[in-house]
Amino acid sequence: MMKAAVYKGIGHMEIEEIDTPHIGDSEALVKVEMVGICGTDVKTFVRGHPMFQPPCILGHEFVGKIIKVGENIRNDFGDATYVIAPYIGCGECELCREGTSQLCRNKYGTGGAFAEYVKVPAEILERAAFCVPDGIPKEVMVLAEPLACAIHGIEKARATPNKKVLVVGSGPMGLLIGITLKNLGSIPVIAEIDEIRLNIAQNCGLETIDFGKEGFENFMKEKPMYNSIILANDKVDLVSKLIPFVIPGGTFELFGGMPKDARLEIDPYYIHYEEVSIVGSFGFTEEEFKQAYDLLCDDPDTYGKLISKIYEMDDIHEAFKAAMDKSNIKIIVNIN
Repeated sequence: MMKAAVYKGIGHMEIEEIDTPHIGDSEALVKVEMVGICGTDVKTFVRGHPMFQPPCILGHEFVGKIIKVGENIRNDFGDATYVIAPYIGCGECELCREGTSQLCRNKYGTGGAFAEYVKVPAEILERAAFCVPDGIPKEVMVLAEPLACAIHGIEKARATPNKKVLVVGSGPMGLLIGITLKNLGSIPVIAEIDEIRLNIAQNCGLETIDFGKEGFENFMKEKPMYNSIILANDKVDLVSKLIPFVIPGGTFELFGGMPKDARLEIDPYYIHYEEVSIVGSFGFTEEEFKQAYDLLCDDPDTYGKLISKIYEMDDIHEAFKAAMDKSNIKIIVNIN
């Protein structure tokens, strides 16, 4: 038996004793150590989610120790802590062969990680599990999955070195994108209306623009231009307002998920005559997960600034409450 935080429905999660996962010959049992609370976890907890029907276990940003392996797994993982991708593409379908494995319909995946143990397919262990180096805090390595998503967004936005990029929104993902753009040599600017989050972005060494009423009005008058704009929130009305600030041939990216009933109104002039590309970003590839791991190893101090608080699993409700507080960026849950 093991303890798990079981999502029972909107606003309802309980710590329960449930059966420890049984692993097959091509699976491993991982003792979870730390898990990050992501935006999807919060959305599910607050208003439900079609992909996570209760009762179920949430959580997919985790590190842990591989304590038991099936007969078909020959690797010796030792006593080290590993950061493990929650999914990878099947590697065989047309989407995977075309390099878009983040859209694969036959992904290998792990179970929910707000639990003492989770089972992991051999394919993930072989292709997307990396040892946490000595001296790097485990909680920082929890950021690998969301950072991989940020890297994918940067790739889709065609944000290359020395190019100006406006990142709208300084939540966890916006800040991960901003820090990574700077580390990769781009010139990011973070736009945000919340003063606390503007201060956090500045503390991470990022240039900011206050998108409060007066600041946004000044922005519209000054008309600065960017090679790429990444919308890292769900503000539908900002799409039509900000597309004119993309240079001809540039990219506007919808990174943040929008409400199901959202509809966009876009002046086709910018798409046709200015050749502005409108793109989306969803998930990550295993290559981007490895790149995220490398970036965290190279700069744990800056990325570590995004860790706000660490809670014990017994305090899971308090942890989710903290994750909903805009004065916090990343909340981590300590499992073992």
